[in-house]
Order: sequence, then C-alpha cells, then structure tokens
Amino acid sequence: MKTLWNQDSVRRRWFLHGALAYTCIGAGLSMMMDASALRTDSPEDWTWFWEGTLGLVVLMTGLSFFGNAIRLWIRMDRSCG
Repeated sequence: MKTLWNQDSVRRRWFLHGALAYTCIGAGLSMMMDASALRTDSPEDWTWFWEGTLGLVVLMTGLSFFGNAIRLWIRMDRSCG
C-alpha cells in the first residue's frame, strides 16, 4: 500500500492527531482525578482501581497521539524548507 505524504495529507493527520491528543490527555487526567476522589470516599478497592487504570490508559494514548503529532509537525516543517 502506497502512502501519500503530500502537504495536505500530513497537515490533516497532524491536526487530527493533535486534537485527539489533547482530548485524550484531558479525559485521562480527569478520569484519574475522579478515581483518586473515589478512593477517598469508597471503601471498595475495585471501583476506583479500574477507573484509575482506564484513566491511565487514556492518558498514555493521548501522549502517544501527541508524540505522533509532533513527528508529523516536524515532517511538515522539513518539507516546507
């Protein structure tokens, strides 16, 4: 499968990955903070544990998208100059 690396394709992917990154980072941090608040209120371990784990997964997904957006940004910068 041939990959097209034209400027519009890279810019679209950069914007999409950047938007997904910020959304996932914000959602993951929010979920982890909610899990920590739930930990202080709830005696059951399983409720806050799974929410915190899912929040960590979403946060790490957002960081991965952020790194890929930076890689695409560098590719766009190099192709312009």
